[in-house]
Amino acid sequence: MTSQIDPELLPFLNEFPILDLSDDSLIQIRKELNAMSIAAAAEVSGFEHILIEDRQLAGPDRNQSLRVRIYSIESDSKVKPAVLWIHGGGYILGCPEVDDLMACQMVDDVGCAVISVDYRLAPENPYPAALDDCNFVLRWIVETAGSLKIDPCRVAIGGASAGAGLAAALALRCRDRADASICYQCLIYPMLDHRTWRTCVQDGAELYVWNAENNEFAWNAYLNGNTVRRETTAYESAALAKSLSELPATYLCVGDCDLFFDENMEYAQRLKSAGVPTELHAIPGAPHGFDMFPSRFATDEYARRNAALAKHFGRSDGE
Repeated sequence: MTSQIDPELLPFLNEFPILDLSDDSLIQIRKELNAMSIAAAAEVSGFEHILIEDRQLAGPDRNQSLRVRIYSIESDSKVKPAVLWIHGGGYILGCPEVDDLMACQMVDDVGCAVISVDYRLAPENPYPAALDDCNFVLRWIVETAGSLKIDPCRVAIGGASAGAGLAAALALRCRDRADASICYQCLIYPMLDHRTWRTCVQDGAELYVWNAENNEFAWNAYLNGNTVRRETTAYESAALAKSLSELPATYLCVGDCDLFFDENMEYAQRLKSAGVPTELHAIPGAPHGFDMFPSRFATDEYARRNAALAKHFGRSDGE
């Protein structure tokens, strides 16, 4: 972290709920944030032409029901690319509705479908539940591509924060297991390294939205305390991957006032060194979650992200 918060963002950050995460507070915080997300989703306007559909799938575990939220242009019958989007929330919070505006904008700008997965959360369902859910939905997209009018060769994955951490881990797992093909990964301030809370130095900057204490709590919940019993794997904490070669082309952005700035910059440089085409954006004055707030920061980031996706999908289509 190298700079101070941009003044344009401070009014939004000062109104953002302070997350004092603990075993006692987690369930209530989760309920309150989900209610805020669902209420905000109901207020999204200007996208009446986009169909938003919830489906229930039989999940990877026995007797499990897994919700996916599908965004697509209702009148579009052409085969199109798709993005499996994974919401953030530190592996312990969040729901697909938090990204309704972003997903609708992506559908419009990119001409793709977006499928968001309501994966299981820790600590009730620690690793590998969330990753298994995301992997299951990725396979479902590819296997049912015909009925979804999706090109199975143009499926990208992406997410923000923990969602981006899951996307990075899913890319590693698919590479190692020769699983479902991924053509691109879109990592928005990804939560990649369970060691960050131990080693972070705040450099005098105030951390908004997500701090080291919350990071420690969330990683312990997701890993179910296994870091004290055995070595953590790269599928749990993607920064531990020994090799990043043969991963899909990557878009990565992070603010330089984000707790994850150093781990994200290191991951991006490792991707580049491994020969992975990588588009990196370090946003001056931006904290964690900067694109959640109605400002030029969000507008610019949506434009960059969606332009990168559209360009990549266009190339894949021979355009």
